[in-house]
Amino acid sequence: MNRKKKMIDTIILTIPREQIRMLSPDGRYIPAWDLHSKTSNYTKYVKNPTPYDRKNEIYRPRLTGVKRRVRGNFYSSFLKIEFSVPKLIFGNNLNELSESDFSKVLNTLKERLIEVGVLVSDKDLRQATVSTVHFGKNIELRDGYTASFVTKELSKININKKFDLSKTSFRNDGQSLQGYTMAHSVVFYDKVSDLGKSKKRAIDKDQVPNQLSLFSGIKANTPSLEILRFEVRLCQKQKLNGVLRKIGFEKDPTFEDIFTAELWKKALHFYWDQMIKNENLFLFSNKTEPKELLQDLLKKHPNSKAKEYIFLVGLDALCKSKGGIRDLRSILETKVSQRSWYRINDGIKRLNKATSKRKVSDWVKQIEDSLNEFKPYRIKPKPP
Repeated sequence: MNRKKKMIDTIILTIPREQIRMLSPDGRYIPAWDLHSKTSNYTKYVKNPTPYDRKNEIYRPRLTGVKRRVRGNFYSSFLKIEFSVPKLIFGNNLNELSESDFSKVLNTLKERLIEVGVLVSDKDLRQATVSTVHFGKNIELRDGYTASFVTKELSKININKKFDLSKTSFRNDGQSLQGYTMAHSVVFYDKVSDLGKSKKRAIDKDQVPNQLSLFSGIKANTPSLEILRFEVRLCQKQKLNGVLRKIGFEKDPTFEDIFTAELWKKALHFYWDQMIKNENLFLFSNKTEPKELLQDLLKKHPNSKAKEYIFLVGLDALCKSKGGIRDLRSILETKVSQRSWYRINDGIKRLNKATSKRKVSDWVKQIEDSLNEFKPYRIKPKPP
């Protein structure tokens, strides 16, 4: 098995029109461009996978050609290429790529573009601007833990408040947790279950033709397989540049720049650490006895008053109950001021500092081990 680091998923590349050559039909079927929208300042054409492609399980990128008025009679024309990198190579995103696969990705992408009448040089593809990128990791859970159980536990964090994510979506069956804005989103979901869902219900909206057969094969060969999918989706260039700066990389990356294992790893770690490790780890502590927590708090904060200890022990119980911090804030929103919530939030931070890493549930360690090791996940072959 390839042990090099990975994993990148959906990406949108932008290439100036002058770097592209449109090919004429030469005996092959090259689908036409469809007019998507048009105004006095803006024209958009699209070329999407055809029914023939879907029937024959051919994965192709989605193309968008844009001509936009910049000023006066001056126009800017460019092509957007959107695709899932692992689906381009494997036909699914359960298998994960490594950094060393870049040449294969580049060649395959170039071939798929030529097949629909678009010719771009290797150099221009390498240097194409990245406007959107999704980083993801498939984490195989062990020891009886299920993806739905872990997702329900993770739903206890106040995900939208931490990352200014304006909307939060949690399925009560525990199969997905999402926090999102137009600029970025964070998603946890049951990957195996999602493979068997329709496009309308699935978290992965870019369904490929063999999704259902892949799901059926997994259920037949490894019915107990549990995979938690963790994704960070950076959907706007400004947000992408902001995250890159925080994790120590240059802004305005090219396709070649973004295909860097250390970048993928640090981007996922950045969100995991900010959401869980630094502020919410106490939610997943193995210690459940209030008096044990009280003893820990007495050691950690020996000069606090008795009522402060009682407040923190009660807060710990409320935060760990069903719905977690997310529901607690919803319940208290109409009863407490913003200033009072800051005090509660300060208590949450103190609880987190009182939780040592060795006390957390094993599923947390499994996720962190997977993010630290960063080994590519590959579907196990069917036994003979």
